[in-house]
Amino acid sequence: MKKWIFVALAAVVVLALAVPSALALTDKQQELRAMYGQMHELRLQILDKQVEAGLITADDAVAMRERMAERWESQEERFAAGDFTMGRGFMMGNGQGGGRCRQGQGR
Repeated sequence: MKKWIFVALAAVVVLALAVPSALALTDKQQELRAMYGQMHELRLQILDKQVEAGLITADDAVAMRERMAERWESQEERFAAGDFTMGRGFMMGNGQGGGRCRQGQGR
C-alpha cells in the first residue's frame, strides 16, 4: 500500500515539474513560428524589389512566389508536427562536398 502512495506522489511531482517546462517550450515554438513568418515575408519583399530593379522578370517572380508558397505550406505542416527546424536542405543534411574539408582533405 505504501508503495502505491509513493508511486502516485512521485508521478504528481514529475507532472508538476514537467508542465511549466512544456509551456516554456510552447512559448519558444511560438516565437520561432513568428520569426519564420517574418523571414518568409521578408523574402517576398526581396522578390518584389528584385522585380522593381529589373533583376528578374515578373513571370519569374510569379513562379518563385508559387514555389515559396509551396515551401511555406510544407513548413507550416512541419510546425504542426512539432518540427521547428530549418529542414535538411538541398544536400539532404550532408552539406556541400560531404564534409571533405573538415576531414583535412581540402578541396
